[in-house]
Amino acid sequence: MGEFTFQCSIDGQDYSLELLAMVRYQRDIHVLHEMQRAGATVEYDGRTLSHDDINLLGAEEAFAVSVAVRNSYDQDGIRALFKTQLQASEQRWREWNAASEGLPLQACVAEITIAGISFEEFTENMKTQAPFLQNYPALHPDHFFISKDGETLKGVETFGMYGGPSEMWLSPVQHLSVPIERDETYPFAFGGVATLADGTNANAPAFKQFKPLENGLAVKAGCCFPAKAPKEMVEGHKLHLTLEFLGFARAIAAAR
Repeated sequence: MGEFTFQCSIDGQDYSLELLAMVRYQRDIHVLHEMQRAGATVEYDGRTLSHDDINLLGAEEAFAVSVAVRNSYDQDGIRALFKTQLQASEQRWREWNAASEGLPLQACVAEITIAGISFEEFTENMKTQAPFLQNYPALHPDHFFISKDGETLKGVETFGMYGGPSEMWLSPVQHLSVPIERDETYPFAFGGVATLADGTNANAPAFKQFKPLENGLAVKAGCCFPAKAPKEMVEGHKLHLTLEFLGFARAIAAAR
């Protein structure tokens, strides 16, 4: 395969790697503030950082500190750290769904082109979710943990880079009904139903479509949200998905 490249278009607007790097930097800084506010100790170069210190971190420093502090917590540690935020988030999801009853879901889609990675190696990694499970903090600043229970992915993340973290479980389904037309030129597709931690349907299904290209693949990555969920979250999730797939592709390329 050739050199790894990544292109993204959201609603007709192209996002360069430089712009995505800036988004990543801002989210790493934001997550460090959120974790410290929740009670985490944020350290760098042998010293504990204040909120002012966090604001002065460069992009590479912020990335390293963000990955390190999230790696320092296991699943139960993250749940305990964000106990108040997770309870509030679960209540918000219930309120959004109650207010959205009978209304169509909102949807977001990011269109991505990846070169330098074969369709086969990418889809094989998608089936196992190995990069997500092995190195989720580096893949995305808003991933606090991801684990797998059978075929179900369990995790805590900030959806749409909006508000605080939510705990959500994602289970694959063979046939998924979403308000996005299936593109038959993308031969590989899958979807999953998202539930809250107690099994309540969150009405936030995720769906992916892939097609091979001469030197890579094209991806349509999307997610749905309740009708009354904030539009800012829906719009933000397009960038969330883009950063997710950028990290995923880079992890595959680096593991060769």
